[in-house]
Amino acid sequence: MIKVLLNILLIAKALGERGNWKLIRHSRQQIQDFILCRSGMNKMPLVSLPFYWYRLLKGPEVLLWRLQTFGFLFTPNIKQDTKDYLNSYIK
Repeated sequence: MIKVLLNILLIAKALGERGNWKLIRHSRQQIQDFILCRSGMNKMPLVSLPFYWYRLLKGPEVLLWRLQTFGFLFTPNIKQDTKDYLNSYIK
C-alpha cells in the first residue's frame, strides 16, 4: 500500500513538472472517462475500478507511458517552442 501511495506522489510530481495543462484542461471529459474506464477497449464496471487502479499504480511506468502517449505529459527533454507548437491547435 505504501508503494502505491509513493507512486501516486511520483505521478503527481511528473504532472507538475511535465504536464500539458492546456490539453488537460481542454480534455477533462476524456480524462474522466479514462479514470472511470468508460471509453475505448478498457470498459469495466465501477466495482472493478479500485482493483484495476491499485494494480496499475503498483508500477507507475505504464501509466506514465500512457499519459505521454496521449499527450497529457511532455517528454522530459522537450523545449518550450516544441510545446507551443504541439498546443497550437488547442483552443
